[in-house]
Amino acid sequence: MNRHALAAAVATAFSCTGVTAAGAIDDELAAIKARLRQLEQHVHAQNEVIREKDRQIEALVSNPRVREQPGQSSGGWFQHVEIGGALEVEAGYNDPDSGGSSSDISVATAEIGVTAQINDWVAGEITLLYEEDDTDLEVDVAAITIADPDGPWFVSAGQQYVPFGTYETNLVSDPLTLEIGETRETAIVGGIESGGFVGGLYVFNGDLARRGDDQIDAFGAFAGFSHEGGNHGFAVNLGYISDIGDADGLQDTIQDNINTAVVDYDDHVAGVTLDAKVATGPFMFIAEYTTAVDSFHVNELAFKGSGAQPSAFNLEAGYSFTLVGRDATVAVAYQETDEAVALGLPEKRIAAAISVDVMENTAVSFEWAHDDDYSAADGGTGTSGGDTVTAQLAVEF
Repeated sequence: MNRHALAAAVATAFSCTGVTAAGAIDDELAAIKARLRQLEQHVHAQNEVIREKDRQIEALVSNPRVREQPGQSSGGWFQHVEIGGALEVEAGYNDPDSGGSSSDISVATAEIGVTAQINDWVAGEITLLYEEDDTDLEVDVAAITIADPDGPWFVSAGQQYVPFGTYETNLVSDPLTLEIGETRETAIVGGIESGGFVGGLYVFNGDLARRGDDQIDAFGAFAGFSHEGGNHGFAVNLGYISDIGDADGLQDTIQDNINTAVVDYDDHVAGVTLDAKVATGPFMFIAEYTTAVDSFHVNELAFKGSGAQPSAFNLEAGYSFTLVGRDATVAVAYQETDEAVALGLPEKRIAAAISVDVMENTAVSFEWAHDDDYSAADGGTGTSGGDTVTAQLAVEF
């Protein structure tokens, strides 16, 4: 090949190769710049997210009322829901003054409840209850409560036990005051709670229709004060209800009586209740009194040929101690009713009980109770109601 021709060919080849390499480098630089711009945009977006989280955290710290709503927390909605229950199995033996003795084993209580804190202001509660030979499985409580998280007031609406009496006891059996006054209604309850004081009002449409009316015309009021300090404490509560006839222990008997007599429920009969509890060291004392303030019509609830004015009181003393390394409580009580023979209640009762926490949330209790019936002149049998011994195994969860 001619040397000049070869040199020209080589020069031409190098010239073409230089142009191609330069174009490739420019394209690569452009791609690198594009990726850098994308990275800058991504970092900027991440910084905005971080700044927004910082602002939310600062708001949460400065204002405790700014909280996550159910379902937004890392733990999920179930962190705002509590489930609890109680189960009581009892074995009882009754030896009446007349007639044969009897014994039985029963599920005295099977209860489960769900409480949900919907938000800062609103909570809901649903409780199911079963009591063998007494209460079929039913919705016992279903209520919505609205309360100011930074203030004293609250409002509760739904099926609930109205604040008429506390009926607290260390016994296995319920006190006779509960049989006179405990009242479950679909009601609206409003009140305030501050510095140990609680008080308020409630309204409901009673199950007993006064002269055929079907109105929200029953109401009540309550007030109480409690204080705890060191190893001592006390509580006092006062309640008023415009119609004690709506109490769970009275309304069925009254309704049956007026259905039999084919008459209307005559008028509301008000009731009052007063209770006090004092705790000092291992000792606890309970006193409670519940009564109708007037007499029912004789066709509604009778006593000795006239209208009855039922009442009951409970006096109880308890002592807490340690038994073989376990927490235990003993209690004794004296209870009476008056003009309550038509309700099937004894006139007098004395009772004693012991309860031992054998394991966590598990207790074994024993109770002895002796009842005296009303005299024959008062419509009773005039004999002792006999003795009842009850053993109970109870768990809470």
